Amino acid sequence: MAERKKLHKSTLSETEFWEKISFLIEEQSSGKLKGHVKKFNPHRNEKIFGRIEENKFWIWKHGLFSGGIFYPIFYGELLDRKNGLTIQMNSKPNSLGGLFFIFLSFILVIGIIVWLLCIQEYDSTRQKILYLFIAILIFLIFQAAPNFTYTISKRNFRTFLEKELKMKRIN
Repeated sequence: MAERKKLHKSTLSETEFWEKISFLIEEQSSGKLKGHVKKFNPHRNEKIFGRIEENKFWIWKHGLFSGGIFYPIFYGELLDRKNGLTIQMNSKPNSLGGLFFIFLSFILVIGIIVWLLCIQEYDSTRQKILYLFIAILIFLIFQAAPNFTYTISKRNFRTFLEKELKMKRIN
């Protein structure tokens, strides 16, 4: 499925825009899995990471209160400079959070299967169905929590970026 372009207009000049982005980025990072692993520290104060290449940028914030390990990465590109700055900006989950999510999901599924098949004793079919329902509920709650965390931190950081870079969504 193709990703929809999210376009923004900024009232800043191009020079001011890049100065503002450079000022916001407290520490340069590649954005690759190795970089996220090296830089991640859940006890660190909120810190903004990122990089700039030509007319593109990647920026993210992580810390205990900005999504924990499930923080978003915003990436953008300047498209038009003639009629004010037009910026295409999207977000995606970071690779470390995605890998961690997959690993924990796998462990949870294995744990549930072992619990249902090997440990739990059943007196009736109704009890089997009840335990299966409980296991599915636990799994769904586990799946929803990181998605909720990611969505909240994405909304908060996008609002912060729109305010700092004087951007307004146009589509």
